[in-house]
Amino acid sequence: MKFILAGAVTLLVILIVVSNTVEPGNPSAAKRSSAADDGSLKIGVLDSAPVYYNQGGSAKGFDYEMALGVTKSLGIKPSFVPMDFADLFKALDEGEIDMIASQVSVTEEREEAYDFSHPYFVTYLSFTTPKSSPIKKLKDINGSRVAIVDGTAQESILKNRFPKAEIVKRKNEKAALEAVAAGKADSFFYDAPFTDGLIKHAPVPMEERIVFPSDKAPIAFVFRKGDRLRDQSNAAIDEMIVDGTWLRIKTDYFREYPLSELFREQGVE
Repeated sequence: MKFILAGAVTLLVILIVVSNTVEPGNPSAAKRSSAADDGSLKIGVLDSAPVYYNQGGSAKGFDYEMALGVTKSLGIKPSFVPMDFADLFKALDEGEIDMIASQVSVTEEREEAYDFSHPYFVTYLSFTTPKSSPIKKLKDINGSRVAIVDGTAQESILKNRFPKAEIVKRKNEKAALEAVAAGKADSFFYDAPFTDGLIKHAPVPMEERIVFPSDKAPIAFVFRKGDRLRDQSNAAIDEMIVDGTWLRIKTDYFREYPLSELFREQGVE
């Protein structure tokens, strides 16, 4: 009986050790050494032009096409997951998506928590106001109420550049524009590439009043910390810049935007 009990205890210990050391056959996205270990990639995108939208039954978008170019270069099958901007980072944290491609600006705070690819664009910022607004120049922003989408880099930009502005946070673009229309904010501060599409659906007549570029706020793809796909994506982005693919996509969506010095330094003309 003693030998039987001893053998059973030994077997139990072995089973416990094995169960704690052997990786499960299908690890979650959050635990994979790379987001694309299984040859597929779930890409979180803001469901709004110019990031990702539907036109004539086909998907379109600047960030969409840039992400497609990267996955094609790496031989990875992409699937796009549209959502509000405020939900993207939580979805990445929880493994619901593997990468964010949504005009995300690189900030020091974000770099502490995530890995970023090489830049594939820079931030062009704008203040959108009702057509009757007295706001006309950047000096008019301090002391005014500014609506932003919660979770965007606009909050830190406002705090640093316009410390006297009152920040009005909303979950998405629609809610931010509604705050301006209802008189709860004086302007909507957001990325300029989105403005034309948003104005068309604004609850009151609005216009893009102030636009300015920010080379210090590059746009990049976002990955979980340590994902080796980041380095592979960097090589793909660099190749797209050198072979002219990046400039073609940029021209298709942002022809009127002057070329940033960030890309001129890489030989783009």
